[in-house]
Amino acid sequence: MPSPDWPADPQQLRLEVHALRDALIAALDARVPAQAVRGVYFKGSASKPWPAPLDYVPELSDLDLHVWFHENAAPVWLARFREAVFALEFAQDAEDRFSQACPAPHHVPRPQLLLLNGVDLSGWTRSHVQVLRGEPYPGAEATAAEDRARLLEVSAQAAGLGLDLLDKVGPQLWTALRQLNWRVSPLPARLLSAAGAGPEVWHEPRSVLLADLDARGFGAVADELRAYYAHAWAAFGTGWRDAALMRRAVLHALEALRQAARAVDGGEGGNA
Repeated sequence: MPSPDWPADPQQLRLEVHALRDALIAALDARVPAQAVRGVYFKGSASKPWPAPLDYVPELSDLDLHVWFHENAAPVWLARFREAVFALEFAQDAEDRFSQACPAPHHVPRPQLLLLNGVDLSGWTRSHVQVLRGEPYPGAEATAAEDRARLLEVSAQAAGLGLDLLDKVGPQLWTALRQLNWRVSPLPARLLSAAGAGPEVWHEPRSVLLADLDARGFGAVADELRAYYAHAWAAFGTGWRDAALMRRAVLHALEALRQAARAVDGGEGGNA
């Protein structure tokens, strides 16, 4: 049974996340020899504990799976994964495996498969990473200064999305949510890091981070984020068909980003 504060059973949602994660890995193993793979990593909000509903919103939160090839194998396999037919067959295989494991899922998790070779990992925040196989995750934690700069950058980008929002009506507002969510999801950790809380904030679930924002004087940002995730959950409940709910979620996301940028750029709030 769902817990009183969850709109859906989090254990079932977690089961489905793991089922798709495992399906993607099985599709990888069916095509790529084990000796070519340097590491496989599960990261982000889907991999963290979920004390509260805002820690994971079905189909909006990403299932982040990262794959790292050995340098001698990378050129061959990066070229293969760039082939559209190969990629479609890979995705179909993963989908079929997921359907076998979860024939009547409550949701289909949104996967984000990233091949790390060729990606500039300097200054990357590790976030919460589960090493599923292979070597430790590459790259380094972002510094407070890097997080501040990135927060200002993504906030400015979001403020200028007007032309992308002009034609988003009805269910097309889902696209607008996706354009914002990758900017909003890391916002609590990024703001806390910029305020001097330390890199460990990147490993905490969102609900814990919002409580920390409250304690540090960033309660207005935390409240906008709570409203954003509440509206996103409600929109999921409509099958992403209720434009009014998604529009409200977008507005709360934009306001959270605006207030966070103001806070780190000399505005009010914060006890860094």
